[in-house]
Amino acid sequence: MSLEINDSQPQENVVERLRTRIKQARARGFIVRQEMLGPHQSTWCEIGGRKMLFLDAAQPAREQITTIDEVLANYQAATELNSLATGQPER
Repeated sequence: MSLEINDSQPQENVVERLRTRIKQARARGFIVRQEMLGPHQSTWCEIGGRKMLFLDAAQPAREQITTIDEVLANYQAATELNSLATGQPER
């Protein structure tokens, strides 16, 4: 009995994927905070013109990745709608 191992495309582990997603969010201008949010949900907001993304540190990494993906998609959709409504380019 032989086990075949395919090293041609090593899979990132979930923590590495989370780090990558956090870097992507930062590249889009978000300040990312991982906090114990208790009864509150992960979300994003703008404070003083700065985009803040709050992740619940109590959530598993997979859920934090999903949150980042959802936030970035929602933010992109909101900025596109805003630019259409105002005629201003996206920031």
